[in-house]
Amino acid sequence: MQEHEMTTECKAAGSGNATRCPLCGESNACGVGSTQSCWCASASIPAGLIALVPAAARQKACICQACVRLYNQNPAVFKARCRQ
Repeated sequence: MQEHEMTTECKAAGSGNATRCPLCGESNACGVGSTQSCWCASASIPAGLIALVPAAARQKACICQACVRLYNQNPAVFKARCRQ
C-alpha cells in the first residue's frame, strides 16, 4: 500500500471536483450519486477533521477514507502535515 500523502496546505481543497478529497486531492470514492450507499454513510467523521476542510470546499466533496484513517491514528500529525 502506498503512503497517503497530504498536499502542502491541502492544495486540493476547493478544487471544485466532488470526486476528490478536499484535503489530499485523491479519489474520495464517494457513492452519493450511486445506487449503493456511500462508505461514509456508516462512517464516523471527526469534527476536528471536518474543520480542516477550507470553507470553500465544505459540503462540496467528501473526505476520503485514507484521510479519516490517518486523522484517527494521530490528529496532531495529520493537522501538521495538512498545514505544512
